[in-house]
Amino acid sequence: MKSLTVNSTGKPAPTRFPGPSRGLDQRAIALAAELPAVRPEATAGRASMAARRLRGSRVAPGDLLFVTMQLAIMVRAGVDLATALDSLARQSRSPALREVLLQVHADVSAGVAVAEALSRHTSVFGETYVASIAAGEASGNLAEVLSQLAQLQRSEVRLRNTMRALLGYPVLLATVCALVLAGLVLFVLPSFAEIFEDSETPLPLLTQLLLGFANECRSRFWLWLPVAGVALGGAVVAWRSHAGRQAWDRCLLRARPFRDVTRAILAGRTFRLLATMLDSGVPLVEALGLVTSSVGNRVVRAALTAVQDDVMNGRPMAASLSAADVMPATAAEMIGMAERTGSLAMVSRLVGDYYEEEGESRLRTLVGLLEPAIVLGMGAVVATVVLSVMLPMFDLVTIAQQGG
Repeated sequence: MKSLTVNSTGKPAPTRFPGPSRGLDQRAIALAAELPAVRPEATAGRASMAARRLRGSRVAPGDLLFVTMQLAIMVRAGVDLATALDSLARQSRSPALREVLLQVHADVSAGVAVAEALSRHTSVFGETYVASIAAGEASGNLAEVLSQLAQLQRSEVRLRNTMRALLGYPVLLATVCALVLAGLVLFVLPSFAEIFEDSETPLPLLTQLLLGFANECRSRFWLWLPVAGVALGGAVVAWRSHAGRQAWDRCLLRARPFRDVTRAILAGRTFRLLATMLDSGVPLVEALGLVTSSVGNRVVRAALTAVQDDVMNGRPMAASLSAADVMPATAAEMIGMAERTGSLAMVSRLVGDYYEEEGESRLRTLVGLLEPAIVLGMGAVVATVVLSVMLPMFDLVTIAQQGG
C-alpha cells in the first residue's frame, strides 16, 4: 500500500507500509498527523475524569525529562511498556504526573496504543511528544525516539535553568535598589525637611521636587496606592492580551539589544525540535505544524505557519524562512543546502545545536552588560537623592560659618 507524503527534502515521496504491521503504521501516522485522535468509548470517560482532576496542576519539565529517560532505558532493555509505565508511576514524586502515568498505564494495559494513550494528556506531554511516539511505534524504533526526546528535553531544561540563573541576579539587584531608593525618598529625605524648615534656608529646586513628591506620597497614600495597583493591573492585562503579547514578541525579535539573543535561542529550539520530528519519521509538513504549535513567540509562530503552507504548496522551506525574517540568515542558507542534498534532519540538528549554544553565549554577554548598567543607573539615581540632601546641608554649614 502507498500513501503520498512529504519527505525530509520537502518533496513529495511515496511511503510504503509493510504488510504485517500495516494497521499499526496507518493508525500511528494518522495519530501523528491529526491530534487529538478519536478515543475509544471504553476509556474516554476515565481520561476526561483524570483531566478534570488535573486541571490547574503543572508537571515540571525536569519530572517529564526523568520519565522520558527512564522509559527509554527500560524499552531499550526489553521491558514491556505496561510494566515500565507502572514502575515510573510508582517512582514519580509529582502527584499530577503520577496520576497521568497511572491513567496511561491503565489504557496501555487495556490494549490502547501508547501514543493514543498519551494523546489524551497533551497538556502534559505536548503534541510533538505524542507525534514522535506515534512515529516511533510505526517504525518499530521507539527506544531511539525516546532517547532523542530525552536529549531534546534535557537541552530545554538546561536552557531554562541557564536563563533563570543569569537573569536572577539582575532582577534581584534592581529590586533591592528600588527598595533602597524608595526608603531614601519616602523616609530619609522627609526627616531632613524639618531641619531645612527651621533654618529657613532656601532649598534647591531638586530638593523641592523630591520633597514635594515624598510629601504627596505620604499624605495621600490612600489615593496613590489604588492608582498604582490599577495601573499595574492594567499593564499586566495589556501585556497578556493578544495585541500586547504580539507587540512584546515583535520587540524581542526586532529591538537591537534582544534581537540576536532571541533569534538564536528560537532557532536552536525550533531546528532541534524539527530534527527530532524528522528523525522520528514524522512527515515534514506535519513536523512543521507540530513545531509551530510549540513555539511561544507569536510572531515566529505566524511565520512558521506561513512556511508550513508554502512547503505544502511545493515551495522550498529555505526560501520561506528567508522571506519570514524571523530566523538568522545563515540558518536559512543551511536549510536550503540541506533541502538540495536531502539531509534536512541531520542539518537541522546541527543548526539547532549550534544556535542553541550561540543563544546561551549571547545571553550571557547581554546579562554581563546589563548588570553594570543597572548598577550605574541605580547609582546615579541614589546619588541624585543624596545630592538633594547634601546641597541644603552645605548651605546650612556656609550660613553657620558666616554667622560665626
